[in-house]
Amino acid sequence: MGGDFKWVSTTNMFVMDGSKVLVIKRGEEEKDFPGWYMLPGGKQEANETPIQTAIRETFEETGIKVTNPKLRVLATHNHEYRERMYLVYIFSSTEFLGQIVQSDEGTAMWMPIDELINNPKLYPDLKRHIRMIIGDEEHEVLFTYHKFDDNLNIIEEA
Repeated sequence: MGGDFKWVSTTNMFVMDGSKVLVIKRGEEEKDFPGWYMLPGGKQEANETPIQTAIRETFEETGIKVTNPKLRVLATHNHEYRERMYLVYIFSSTEFLGQIVQSDEGTAMWMPIDELINNPKLYPDLKRHIRMIIGDEEHEVLFTYHKFDDNLNIIEEA
């Protein structure tokens, strides 16, 4: 990357209800990642903090109003082909209000954590992040991903 890239601040929200996780299944007609499972979240707006973004996006996409979220992961994603560097804040909470509603983002649902972790259509970096969140790690974690192969596996550089 030649250094001429744009920083994009984004968020995800990991919400657990017992042994189930709130996810969004993207539509099969979507251009990017059709049929993949994602955590709710989105791009930060100029007038809000990352935590406000995560709460707002989760509510807009699922109808679930998260309370008392904690920052668990901070990650950077290099997307050289888009000339973008994504800064991703991932929050988690078990406290929320409301019922699932559907949105244009995809189909919101509660999915058993084991089923989600083993699903081949879970975005690979989310699989890593979720494993860290459900483990006994108490601190924020920083990951940097440099490149992905055609199957969205992370390529480790020598």
